[in-house]
Amino acid sequence: MKRAIFFLILYCNIGFAWAQTRYAFVNLDYILVNIPDYTKAQLELDEYSKKLQVEIDAVYRDIDEMRSKYQTDKVFLTASMQEQREKAIAEKENKARILQQEYFGPRGELFIKREELVKPIQDEILEAIKDLAKEGNYGVILDVSADHSVLFYDPKLDKSKTILRKLGYSTTKSEE
Repeated sequence: MKRAIFFLILYCNIGFAWAQTRYAFVNLDYILVNIPDYTKAQLELDEYSKKLQVEIDAVYRDIDEMRSKYQTDKVFLTASMQEQREKAIAEKENKARILQQEYFGPRGELFIKREELVKPIQDEILEAIKDLAKEGNYGVILDVSADHSVLFYDPKLDKSKTILRKLGYSTTKSEE
């Protein structure tokens, strides 16, 4: 019985402490769209990605040409010549996959470029959010753009414009 009362009191205290936590919301998509440097960085990343993809596409076109030529010449080739061509095609395909990994892999050139251009902006936003949490005594600040499980939130609790102002950006731009 004492144990049940202890857990009931503990549960009530935890519930009371949870009820004391202040909440706020931010919409990181809205914040990022309203930061010109972010938009510029995204455009630069898109161009860089296209440039890298063009290089990879060229390698795959070469592979397709090699295959096509091999299929055309196959009947005239000896077994060892066929094996050499197949090996050359396989090596070229392997190099293409390696190049694709170097460009678009988890630690590839595009990832590094993204960190170089976007991470400083994201870090600045995170610092502004941390400052807002300290100033407003918020225990939790949720990003409503990242998780689709937020079904409703009071727009009065949305601090996205406050974050933009802290970062020195205008909040008069209309939402897209």
